[in-house]
Amino acid sequence: MRLFSLLVTALPLVAVVVVVLLVIRTSRKMPAKGRARYDVANGSGVWYAQVRAPGIRLTTLRNMLNDWGLLQVDGGQVTFTPDGAQTPAWSVPATRMRVQWPSGIGTTFNAEVPQVGKVTIEPSTSRRARWRSAGSWPGSDLRTTQDVVTILHGWGARA
Repeated sequence: MRLFSLLVTALPLVAVVVVVLLVIRTSRKMPAKGRARYDVANGSGVWYAQVRAPGIRLTTLRNMLNDWGLLQVDGGQVTFTPDGAQTPAWSVPATRMRVQWPSGIGTTFNAEVPQVGKVTIEPSTSRRARWRSAGSWPGSDLRTTQDVVTILHGWGARA
């Protein structure tokens, strides 16, 4: 009986500690500063993006914290910098990439990047995109995804 009352008393304290640790860990990987913006006409842009292994559809807390960053296209160079990182995880000329059009009304597209292999990329103009599942809002980022693929193909990415 005494053990049970001790557990009931300690459980809220343990829950608070877990939440505080989670908030501290999350704040270290906050979305990069800056604003997502792009221009299809000149073929450049910056997007908040999730880059993950193909086939992983489930959005977990780990994915929300670790797979997001900034995707940038400038002068035909494509760069992905994870949240919290000072240097890009990869940078490659678009001409060395293979990029597939999104299927149907998908908000992600598949790509082959020489340094990392096959990846699924979900670009967004919203920082809040990480807190939702892909495609969970009607028309969410469909146009943005199509525009990113158009820009990459414009710089010579293969289909």
